[in-house]
Amino acid sequence: MTEQTTTRTQSVARASAVLASGSLVSRILGVVRTSMLFAIFSNTTAGDTWQVANAIPNMIFLLLAGGVVNAVLVPQITKAERRGADGERYVDTLITVGILIMAVATAIFLPLTPYLVRLFASDRTWDDAAFQLSNDFALICLPAVFFYGLYAILGQLLNARSRFGAYTWAPVLCNIVWIAGLLAYHLNYRDLGAKVTDWSSPMVRLIAGTMTLGVAAQALVLLVPLWRDGFRLRPRLKLRGIGLRSAGEVAAWTFAAVVIAQLGVIVQAKVLTSVDSGYAGKLGFDTAYLLFMTPHGLVTVSLITALYTGMAKAATAGDDREVSRDLRRGLRMIGVTTIPVAIATLAFGAAVIRLVFPANSLQATDAITYVAWALIVALPWYGFFALAQRTFYAYEDGKTPFQLQVVSTAVATVIAVACYLLPSAYRAVGVALGQSAAALLTAGLCVGLLRARMRDLVLFDVVRVHVRAAVACLPGAVLGYALFLLFQAIPGGLLGALLTLLTATPVFLVSYVAAARRMRVHEVDLLLRPVRSRLTRFLARGERDV
Repeated sequence: MTEQTTTRTQSVARASAVLASGSLVSRILGVVRTSMLFAIFSNTTAGDTWQVANAIPNMIFLLLAGGVVNAVLVPQITKAERRGADGERYVDTLITVGILIMAVATAIFLPLTPYLVRLFASDRTWDDAAFQLSNDFALICLPAVFFYGLYAILGQLLNARSRFGAYTWAPVLCNIVWIAGLLAYHLNYRDLGAKVTDWSSPMVRLIAGTMTLGVAAQALVLLVPLWRDGFRLRPRLKLRGIGLRSAGEVAAWTFAAVVIAQLGVIVQAKVLTSVDSGYAGKLGFDTAYLLFMTPHGLVTVSLITALYTGMAKAATAGDDREVSRDLRRGLRMIGVTTIPVAIATLAFGAAVIRLVFPANSLQATDAITYVAWALIVALPWYGFFALAQRTFYAYEDGKTPFQLQVVSTAVATVIAVACYLLPSAYRAVGVALGQSAAALLTAGLCVGLLRARMRDLVLFDVVRVHVRAAVACLPGAVLGYALFLLFQAIPGGLLGALLTLLTATPVFLVSYVAAARRMRVHEVDLLLRPVRSRLTRFLARGERDV
């Protein structure tokens, strides 16, 4: 590894550490929030009505701006930096158009919520009261569409300026607001919420309203760092003559890809809401998916965000070699972090889920665990696919990610529909396995497509690092699983789960790091260096204070 490569990797590791720190706090609070929601809704149809309502603003945002903002803004802002005053006008126009689209879309979709609820839910298990409750939730949740869009636009603007901290810490504020609302709910309506007929208008407003308020706070707080960084938005709507054509083409392909993905989500929701019990249906699946997305968000999203600006600049300059180096660098770092997470989850992750949801029955915990296992096996492949997508977007290529999304959604959807043939209790696991199979297939396709674009792309070093990381995990996984079996025999379950977490986790981490270093997996040291540096400074400061 050359000195230049090492320096760049260290820089990415530092930026990723900043992103991951905020993401870690947000994800922990997100798990707390989900545990509180699970305690409110229990394993009932009421829980599914909330999950459907909460999914609607996310779906609309993803359709209109989610993928488009992530794919378009950073490369376009990077290009605009070379154009002086014209570039400033270009960025102002992009942001003005984006904000207007989100505002208009929010107003248009508000009266359509009853139809959107029907689109997601299953007529097999829901009665009129369930549909009405979900619609009541959705009406209050839907204004969050605008604020999701505003957060994405302002966040990508900060990322393009290499200002990562505020963007990754803003969701912490959202979770704090929402948890405060849930706490107020528990204090005022402690024994209500398990049944659809329990819900009154004040209860609905408290749960859904604090969610929307949290998303609004998450978006608006980003105005502060942008102002301090010198950014001043001058609204512009003159679209001709400023070079929006390339941005429009990428946006169109990205929009089409998101539409395809959301069609698959709708089919999955239909399958999951056909399940008889909440813990084995959509509520249980979404809970497991949140747990799966925690390491994905901490590791993969943080790394990709840190890499993306540099990749976009290199692609704009025509430096394929630098893009290739960043791609391989990201894939190696994703491997050394996601592979151990996946293996540790399979070995003793059931104990973590038992602790996160202590109020659940053993049956509910097991159902969530099985779905989480089915998802986690593909964690590295999700990372591969996500980074490959950003690589294509860096080249302003939206068509290739669209084609990959079609394949991914087709595979996952066919398997999801086939899950109707399974007994109700196994459908969520089947849907999860379908998503994992789709991720594996599309990651394999990405290799060929990336090599076609970058002729000198060689991934032998990536494969070597991934294999060594997997082998380095095995001793710790065996020990962790043995500890899990040992403590599982303790009556009650929670004490055994706590002892498993407190012993198996450090044993696994120490074993993995020691084995990886002995096998010369240098990325482990590079990722740990920022942590060691901060710890050293903290200890030194403590000694001075003494």
